[in-house]
Amino acid sequence: MSNKWEAFAKDFEQSNNYVVGIKDINLVKSELSLLADLGSVLELGCGNGTYTECFLDSATTITATDISDQMVTITFDRFAQQDHVNVEVADCFKLQYADASFDTVFMANLLHVIPSPEQALAECFRVLKAGGRLIVLSFTLHGMTWLNQLMLKYRYSRKYGTKSTSSITLTPQLAIEMIQPLGFKVSSSCLMGANVKAVYLRAEKVDK
Repeated sequence: MSNKWEAFAKDFEQSNNYVVGIKDINLVKSELSLLADLGSVLELGCGNGTYTECFLDSATTITATDISDQMVTITFDRFAQQDHVNVEVADCFKLQYADASFDTVFMANLLHVIPSPEQALAECFRVLKAGGRLIVLSFTLHGMTWLNQLMLKYRYSRKYGTKSTSSITLTPQLAIEMIQPLGFKVSSSCLMGANVKAVYLRAEKVDK
């Protein structure tokens, strides 16, 4: 499976800080750091571990994954001293983990770029324990001023080139519509951020 992000692995975090803006990155990280009692966490699309560090104190174990070998190598080195962090390659469309393996699944910046988000969400549902939490974060153009949209598009194209044809503009309502049919109970879905916005959704796997 071709992955354009391999080429940006070395300085991926710095690049995202430039594209999104460090102020809004830190705002999102601060919000994620408020989460508590996450138990065993599976992170999909960990990149260079930008958001992985938000869960170091709130999770008993973290399995940080990415489709990119190079991203995984960088994240592995970053958290080598954290015994409760495991970093490995995983495909969000076909996870290698058993049913009901995790208390929490965190998806960072995947839903708006992957070609089959419902398939990835179904895998999240499968590997979550009953009552487990799904946490979704995806940056979006929705809710941004025209000028901020223009500036973000410029920074993105300068750093990463053309956007994927599978990219969509995610909204809080669209995220709900993707997730609810799979059996999740959505507790909140909102926009956060100042100049650049992010969809932030929290949901629970209903105990059938």
